Amino acid sequence: MLRRQFGKLDETLSNSSSRSQSRVRTPMVDGEENGSLDVNFQSIEEMLATKLDSLQLLLEKKQQEMLQDAAIGTGDTNPILDGNSQDYLQKTAKQFNQYRIQSSHTSINEIIVSLGASRSSVSSSSRELMLAQLYKLIVSRPLIVYNEEQIGTDQYVTDDMVALLLKVLTSGDYRSPTEFLLLYRSCIALLCSDIEEFGTLVSSDFLSYISKLIQEPATSVITNENKASVVTGLASLLTILHNGSSSFGIDDKISWLIEIAEGFTESSIQLSKDIQTGDREYSTLINDESDDKRIVNESNVKASGEAAVAIAALHGCACLLTLIAKGEFLNEFVTDLTAKLVTILDNDVNYEISKAAGRAIAICYEIYSYSEDEEDNDDDVGDDGELEYNYNAPYYEQEQLFSILSRLASLSTHKISKKEKKVTHSIFRDILSTARTYTNPEERIEIYKKSPRGMEIVSEMMESSSYIKLSKSRSLPINSWFLYIRLIHLKWTFSFGVHNQLTSNESIRDILREPATDFQERYGTSGADHMEAHGDYGTTERFETDDKKRTNLIRKARVNKLTEEIEDLQLGEGAEKKK
Repeated sequence: MLRRQFGKLDETLSNSSSRSQSRVRTPMVDGEENGSLDVNFQSIEEMLATKLDSLQLLLEKKQQEMLQDAAIGTGDTNPILDGNSQDYLQKTAKQFNQYRIQSSHTSINEIIVSLGASRSSVSSSSRELMLAQLYKLIVSRPLIVYNEEQIGTDQYVTDDMVALLLKVLTSGDYRSPTEFLLLYRSCIALLCSDIEEFGTLVSSDFLSYISKLIQEPATSVITNENKASVVTGLASLLTILHNGSSSFGIDDKISWLIEIAEGFTESSIQLSKDIQTGDREYSTLINDESDDKRIVNESNVKASGEAAVAIAALHGCACLLTLIAKGEFLNEFVTDLTAKLVTILDNDVNYEISKAAGRAIAICYEIYSYSEDEEDNDDDVGDDGELEYNYNAPYYEQEQLFSILSRLASLSTHKISKKEKKVTHSIFRDILSTARTYTNPEERIEIYKKSPRGMEIVSEMMESSSYIKLSKSRSLPINSWFLYIRLIHLKWTFSFGVHNQLTSNESIRDILREPATDFQERYGTSGADHMEAHGDYGTTERFETDDKKRTNLIRKARVNKLTEEIEDLQLGEGAEKKK
């Protein structure tokens, strides 16, 4: 067995040494191939890329060392004969174990099993590299495609193997913020990669554990920045789990998240104000300038981390809102929620929090079911000709909301760069335009019809809209807040592998398929012609046929594989008797 393993290793080393090894950085999620979004996870992606680069450097070093040791072992001086055989074997076995764990040829199952080993055999630094490699393997290739090829082998990723990885997470045995984040992100990505197969593993105990991570005070490992990722991962998991099925209990999750957003927003903004005014905790006791700078830096880090949690919670609220079916219940829920969002929106301290609240408000205006029987609002028209109060909208005090958004869309501050200011202005203008458009009956109905005029209105409404490329000739426009907020969470989950998931994983494709509008539901039009004309995926007969053919081929392959295995195990006769 050991000889076969070393033989495979020698072949790998030989192949790797015969060609130049250039380190390629992990592709980033935002780029020319996928358009760009105002929201990104640059710090997380850079950390992942750094770990993968470190892994490749380590592999190259280990390969060189093992080649040198192999040369020594076959040279004139034989370590087995000169009295150092035990040392040589121990060193070689250790190197082989490290290579096997960290090699790009290592499978998902092998890494998960290694993560379950004690820390005495796998160090913390090795675990971080293993987790970076695990995450890369999960997102680089859709698991449903990988598993189809591994049916009948020990590399097939079963629900038991996924449960083992979740157990590693819930055991709480992580030593650094990086290790925790890579482990948590790998768990969420693996669950979401095949939600139909692994959805049963998302138990109430598992969700309670995640909620506990968010609610408990920050630690040196579960930092506020990591809490923000925990919130985003939870929202992503729930969105993929509940999409197209029951949304029971989602309203409670949204209410819980908005409470978190309110609490962290208040704390972050107050701390930022204290830093600006010099009214810091213990400031009267500090005479040393270096200590004062240290406390200011720590306060800034804390304020930034708390803001990150608030932003993630607001985006999570917006994403989960897209799961609830339109109707009277959603209208009442959105009306209460929007009032809380407007309070968070109206701040001049942290514009990133305001933008997140604004995006959630824009979602509320998109999903609200407006009455066709417009009430007489003539008495509510303000001096500027706009409605001061609107009964047929998510937020009653319409003029107040428009005024806040207009102010934020033209803010002047030295706190942010000129480029960031331009993007910020654009986001608030789009949010304001969304609210105005959806409260305009004529424009709203054109959008619902998906008419040429309606698409023109959408284009004007979201000037900062983006797209995600699906192939060389086809791309999906991200021209609604529904798609925008869902894509944000998909990008956190699958990073640079989101494109592969969208093209190969039907359950993930469905996440970026908008539901029928009120007009389509009322008059029975599906909008498929428009979607096909704009390059939407999964709607043309050609691609539907391809999916059917592919499914049939997969089923046939599974049957053939199972038949072969039954014959090999000489169970065919027994199976026939049972029939």
